[in-house]
Amino acid sequence: IPSGRKMGERRQQRGPPVGKSLLLPGRRGSPRGLPGGGGSAGAQRSLLRLFVHVWLWAASGSSAQLFNLSLSVDEGLPPDTLVGDIRAGLPAAQQQEGSGFFLSEDSDDSPLLDDFHVHPDTGIIRTARLLDRERRDYYSFVAATLLGAVVQVEIRVNDVNDHSPRFPRDSLQLNVSELTPPGTAFRLPGAHDPDAGLFSTQGYTLVQPSNLLQDPEGPFFQLRYGTPGLPPSPRSPGASSPLDPLDLVLLRRLDREAAAAHELQIEAWDGGRPRRTGRLRVELRVLDENDNPPVFEQGEYRAAVREDAPPGSEVCRVLATDRDLGPNGHVRYSVRARQVPGASSGGGPLGDAGYFAVEELSGVLRVLRPLDREAQAWHQLVVEARDGGAEPEVATVRVSVAVLDVNDNPPAVHLLFLTEGGAASVSEGAQPGDYVARVSVSDADGEPEKEEEATGQFGAGLGAGSISLSLEGGEGAFALRPGGPPGVFFLCVEGPLDRESRDLYELRLVATDAGSPPLSTEETLLLRVADLNDQPPVFSQERYRASVSEAAAPGTAVVWVSATDADEGGTDHASLRYTLVQLSAPCSPEALPTAECGPSFTIDPQSAVISTIRTLDREVQEAVELRVVAQDLGEPPLSATCLVSITVDDVNDNEPIFQRQVYNATLAEHAPVGHCFLEVKASDADAGLYGFVEYSIYDGFQSYEAPQAFRIDPHDGRICVSKDMDRERDPAIYDLLVKAKDGGGLSAQAFVRVELEDVNDNHPMFNPSTYVTSISAQTQPGAEIINVLATDRDSGVYGKVAYELVPGDLSSLFTIDSTTGIIYLTSTLSHLESTSLLLMVCARDGGGLTAVINADVTIHILQTILAPAEFERPKYTFSIYEDAPEDSPVGTVKASEPLNSSEPIFYRISSGNLDGKFSIHPWLGTIRTQKPLDHEAQPMVVLTVQAQLGSSPACSSTEVNITVIDVNDNPPVFLTASEEIRIPPSTPPGTALYLARAEDRDSGQNGRVRYALAGRRPSVFTIDGGLGVLSLGASLPGHVPQKHVLTLTAQDLGVPPRAALLVLTVVIEEQEQSPSLTFEHLVYQAEVSESVSPTTQILQTQARSLGPRRSASPPMYSLEPSLRSAAFGIRPHSGWIYLRRRLDYESTQTYHFRVFAWIPEDRLLQNVSTSVIVRVLDENDNSPTFLPDVLFLKVEESPVPQGVIGRVTAIDADSGKNGQLLYFLLSDGKFFKMNPNTGELISWVALDHEHQVHHEMTVLVTDRGSPPRNATMAVYVSVTDINDNRPFFPQYIHGKELRIKVLEGQPVNMLVTTVFAKDLDEGNNAELIYSVSSERSHRNSGVCLQCQRWRRQLSEQQNAILH
Repeated sequence: IPSGRKMGERRQQRGPPVGKSLLLPGRRGSPRGLPGGGGSAGAQRSLLRLFVHVWLWAASGSSAQLFNLSLSVDEGLPPDTLVGDIRAGLPAAQQQEGSGFFLSEDSDDSPLLDDFHVHPDTGIIRTARLLDRERRDYYSFVAATLLGAVVQVEIRVNDVNDHSPRFPRDSLQLNVSELTPPGTAFRLPGAHDPDAGLFSTQGYTLVQPSNLLQDPEGPFFQLRYGTPGLPPSPRSPGASSPLDPLDLVLLRRLDREAAAAHELQIEAWDGGRPRRTGRLRVELRVLDENDNPPVFEQGEYRAAVREDAPPGSEVCRVLATDRDLGPNGHVRYSVRARQVPGASSGGGPLGDAGYFAVEELSGVLRVLRPLDREAQAWHQLVVEARDGGAEPEVATVRVSVAVLDVNDNPPAVHLLFLTEGGAASVSEGAQPGDYVARVSVSDADGEPEKEEEATGQFGAGLGAGSISLSLEGGEGAFALRPGGPPGVFFLCVEGPLDRESRDLYELRLVATDAGSPPLSTEETLLLRVADLNDQPPVFSQERYRASVSEAAAPGTAVVWVSATDADEGGTDHASLRYTLVQLSAPCSPEALPTAECGPSFTIDPQSAVISTIRTLDREVQEAVELRVVAQDLGEPPLSATCLVSITVDDVNDNEPIFQRQVYNATLAEHAPVGHCFLEVKASDADAGLYGFVEYSIYDGFQSYEAPQAFRIDPHDGRICVSKDMDRERDPAIYDLLVKAKDGGGLSAQAFVRVELEDVNDNHPMFNPSTYVTSISAQTQPGAEIINVLATDRDSGVYGKVAYELVPGDLSSLFTIDSTTGIIYLTSTLSHLESTSLLLMVCARDGGGLTAVINADVTIHILQTILAPAEFERPKYTFSIYEDAPEDSPVGTVKASEPLNSSEPIFYRISSGNLDGKFSIHPWLGTIRTQKPLDHEAQPMVVLTVQAQLGSSPACSSTEVNITVIDVNDNPPVFLTASEEIRIPPSTPPGTALYLARAEDRDSGQNGRVRYALAGRRPSVFTIDGGLGVLSLGASLPGHVPQKHVLTLTAQDLGVPPRAALLVLTVVIEEQEQSPSLTFEHLVYQAEVSESVSPTTQILQTQARSLGPRRSASPPMYSLEPSLRSAAFGIRPHSGWIYLRRRLDYESTQTYHFRVFAWIPEDRLLQNVSTSVIVRVLDENDNSPTFLPDVLFLKVEESPVPQGVIGRVTAIDADSGKNGQLLYFLLSDGKFFKMNPNTGELISWVALDHEHQVHHEMTVLVTDRGSPPRNATMAVYVSVTDINDNRPFFPQYIHGKELRIKVLEGQPVNMLVTTVFAKDLDEGNNAELIYSVSSERSHRNSGVCLQCQRWRRQLSEQQNAILH
């Protein structure tokens, strides 16, 4: 049963089937015409019967006939075009049968019936519309005859060339670097052609424009498509084209400078006849690369400039061009810092490049720093032109600059002294015409004729023959005389010389050249007049008068005479020796034996003290006339005489009585020696000589030591100054004991307190005396630069310091606040190049005294747009208690960065922190303590803090004054823990007995001491709470002996207070036990130089008998056995104390011991004693010693000075001026300075490791003794390296191409060439890495050399080998 209806019928036809029937395969679902297919009920029943018959036929074993028919038709033919006949697929026998056909396709939406008309009776197939193979290229259906024959019909639509190849887009843009190597492929989208077979896309063609000239080097591009090695095959639906991928291949290098863009036409074509094509327009833009170096317009530049041309003057202009675009073509200029070897033979330490600079953009060469033709007449530099590429190309050119001479060198004056020893001195006995010195003058400028020959023009240089020399000063005592050769003169004596009227001449030699304008030089000569022994000694008095008690023991000092010599002090011409000549007969030989009629007095040959040598007898001789001869030690010696009248006084029995027990006086410091400021008075009831009182003075109430600063007139009690006193150096208060003694030896004592008043005796002193700072050249006027500080130890108006700038070359650019010491900028600095300015600041106090050493202020002006950080205040003042723990905050300084900067600020302490007691946070500026503080050792600390902005070399500074506040951490201290005094029982009430002295190192209320007696029991003793004077308050009890033990307290006024105790024992002696002897003085004192040799007699002690009875035998003497007296011995019969060994001031300054005296036949009586105080005078016998003796310092190189880099320390065992040290730098003053007071070594110019690695200098330390002693030490400073130099190839000019020729066919690793590079740094900074970049490959072939890469430490002789 056919599946469908008969062709041509619109409805199914009823009726029995004819012949055998076949069930045809239909479409998915029920075929139309079958039950359930949607037909009428009758048709369904007919088809059901037909289905039953077919099934019965198939079951009976019948087989259906199946035939195939293939048809084809071209696409695009008009409708109703004949396609074929279904009957052609049947056998010939069945083709004649006229039965119709049933089709397997029967639907209103069937593609077959939409595209073809099939005749139902004839089986003729025609097109129903235009066919499109690209829409559908194949149709298939089954047709069945009523006889059961089945024809399988296949219709194929044949393709025709009706489509052209088409690219996805019409145009395409490519960006290609001009350095892209040949062979690079750029993927292009392929063209699509819907046609099949030969009518599809068959290939591509690169269409060259017809107007393009034929390039002899060939085309730049070619097309590559398809997979190489695979034949083209028909494409299956969805498969990629065999022509894919389509690549545009670069054949040779592009050059943007020749052609910036390329426009290409890509044509795709199919295989039709005629063939169809499609085009793709490709626009290829060539991207610029830095492949062209700059080119100078000249091969070498020559220029000339005057040596006085100021910095910034234009010398010439260089010009280079670069063909590249954008940054690659922007040219910038620079001067090569490291010259090509052999380019210049005269460059100094700076090199030729250090004197010039080129403007980066314009190429204008300008003068960078002052030139000096005398130092270098030619400069040769290399100017680099560098483009702005990522890997810039560089070109160089040589510039030769000739320096033209001007008269810029003043004459030089050279002195050669012709005196003995070559010293700047002349004897005062020199005669007119005697030669003093040879003076020669010279000028560094050239001779005019030589200058004209060298430069072709007449210069201004002058030789020594054109220099005039004049002498100023000397008031006619000296004159200049020509010396024969040009420029040579002799300084000669012209008039008489007298050292005593003038011992120093200041002469000025002025040399002036004949230039235009003329230059001159002034040389100052200090000429000392050497002494001759032409002045005799002169006594201060023509006659001296004195008196001595007849009871005076032998050796008693009677009078001191004094003579002076106007010749030079310290020499033999002024050293005097004294002798004594007796004028009157000592006695009458008839009255006394000859043995007792000898001289009674002697004189010390050095001190001129006249003393007795035997017992005096007023009844035998009442007055003595002596002549004293003073003779100097010169050759020949000169002498003078004076008269001495000595009256022998009688003894007495009444003690002197002072009007007051305590005297108070004030005295201005530095009062002249001999000035008398106080007169004490004591009266004696005795008459005549017994009532004549002599006064003596002692240093302290209980020390019994003679004062050095005062003396007392023994006759009238006037206390006078005996040496210069300095309130800032010496004690401000002196406690003295005055003793009044009458002619019989009886004495009384009183207490004197002297307070010193301040005078203007101290010069201001800078600390530190050297300041270094850096500022930007853009700093505006009015900015604070630095704060200098000077202090004056005086008080009041004398201690107020005013500051002023010492006029100098550029001092007018600055001003200083006279009160604060702050230096301000008053003018712009933009016209100055990077340089260093030196200012000198003078300090003056309220009394008109100026600082001995002015402050040196070095200001480095830096050429940076970025201004330095600025402190909020020029001076900070903080205070902290001395007991503050370590790491305690003191205060915070703060600096502000300029508006155009976001760099961080770093703080550091640049000076004043010698002992490292303080630290500063580098970012926060907080100052903290690092070590314990001590107000007593250092009450004030002045620090200089610098602020640096990031890595900028410019910095600013401020002064930080830190006051260390005193706390009560020191108790009062007595000189001794216990003391004993002895008084007679007849001592009247009110008598001062003892002076308590306790010292407290604290200041203010913490250092004020109050005295008191411990215990509440009533006592006969009282004490002055402020002075510490212990007095007898009431009469002593009658029962003796008696001993009183008192406890004295000394308490300060601090909170809480601190105290000290002293146990004082007061012994009341029995009069009956008083010895029969008494010493002439309560205390003997002497001053002995430590240079005095052993066995020298230094002091004679004398004891005499008391009462009317005299002993028949003289007293005997001995020393107290103790360690303190071991250095001394005593003559037992005369009482002379002598040295057993040499004294040493550095080990012991004062010796205290006692001398005992007794009468041999009266041993039962108590012996007597006296105190002896020997003060050792220091001599300058110790040289300073460095600690250590050699100093090694390391400091990193830096573009800016670094200030204090170290400190040298020396000690001197001597004291006073002998131990005061000054430091001086004897060498290398170009890079370093030395603070003379602290020993700080200061770097004041920038250090460069490559310029000089090691600095060796000698430091001299000297004391202030007379003559001074000194020592030297070596200081070695190593400048450590930082990485501040680039490597360079010295054998090749930078930027020039290195060409190497290699024969083909050479083996691998064959040596091609050898290169080596240098790096002026050291260590890791000079470790080099060598490599060859592939970018240096050959442009045409693209072949590059293989480079072996290694690391190796290279010296200048080691090489790197390129393979």
